[in-house]
Amino acid sequence: MFAVLSLALVTFATLIVVGLSLVFSRLLALPPETIAAGLLVIVVGSVMFGGATGHAWTNAVQAMVMLVVAVLLIGAGWPLLGSEPGIGARLAAIDPNLVRAVNPASPYFRNVFEVFVCNFLVGLAIVCQPHIMSKALYLRDDRQVRRYLATAIAAGLVFTAVLTTGIWARLTLAEPVTIDRAIPTWITLHFSAGPQVLISIGLLCAGLSTLEGILLALSATFSADFYPLVWRARSERAAWRVGRVGLALVAIVTLGLTVWQLEHPTGGTVAIFAQYGVYLLFSASFLPLACGMFVPRAGRTLVTSSVVATVGVYAAVAILKISPLHNNPAFLATAGILAGWLVVGVGLLARPRSASA
Repeated sequence: MFAVLSLALVTFATLIVVGLSLVFSRLLALPPETIAAGLLVIVVGSVMFGGATGHAWTNAVQAMVMLVVAVLLIGAGWPLLGSEPGIGARLAAIDPNLVRAVNPASPYFRNVFEVFVCNFLVGLAIVCQPHIMSKALYLRDDRQVRRYLATAIAAGLVFTAVLTTGIWARLTLAEPVTIDRAIPTWITLHFSAGPQVLISIGLLCAGLSTLEGILLALSATFSADFYPLVWRARSERAAWRVGRVGLALVAIVTLGLTVWQLEHPTGGTVAIFAQYGVYLLFSASFLPLACGMFVPRAGRTLVTSSVVATVGVYAAVAILKISPLHNNPAFLATAGILAGWLVVGVGLLARPRSASA
């Protein structure tokens, strides 16, 4: 079941390829579709020949470049902080909703529940993505855990602060642009040629590091999960080949979805398209991982039932449009997660009674 759900990571890969294609199409004056095809060829070749070891070392180098570029992007908006009127007043002049806790006019941030509760639960569950969890497997022993966590938290704070570039772009761009093209347009207008190249390299590193992790996780899914289910006669070499074939198929599907999203972005931005798939995966993954660590007495049967409930509620709310918030993947994830935990809670409460009977 989770092997099938993991295929939803293709939507996240699509998000990354679309983002990089839009950035480099402006820099290289080439169609974004051409950029997308070139990126996938490079990444697939890297994963095929480098594997997990190559992924780990390239990620380390990429992270260094990303940190430098992140600081550069964050610092680009500092001059705006000292200008008059202040940032809050300037945003309010554009749209008063931009400085409020919620934005009733937004399709995704309409009320307190949607902004704070849904995103809080999503933040807890998001670490259950396979390409993130797999990084912990690179540690040799428990002594490296603290250094790993400290590094991840420090780098994560810097990378999260890059979100401020959305404010810089909103205050700088005179002409309205689509959501997916706002940051590439701002970078082109704000920075000279030299910094543009450095920033583009940093964005490329950011995208490729995650894209490699996703493709590596999917390749492992084909070789370790699908292959044993289909073929009885097993061998390591055959599994390795199946993983490579699966990797190539994923790349082809990703390219097709990229071209589609470049022309028809879901909900106005490819990010929403990616969230539909990724949020479904980590909503389903969150509960079994949490129960395995903190509620082991739940047992396999109860946890499996809760996963089915999570996926069922997520899909039902989206397809049947049960709530006015059905278009928000964060709300779908919240509904699914709560339904799954409800099943676990009811099951644990009912277990002592049946045992005593």
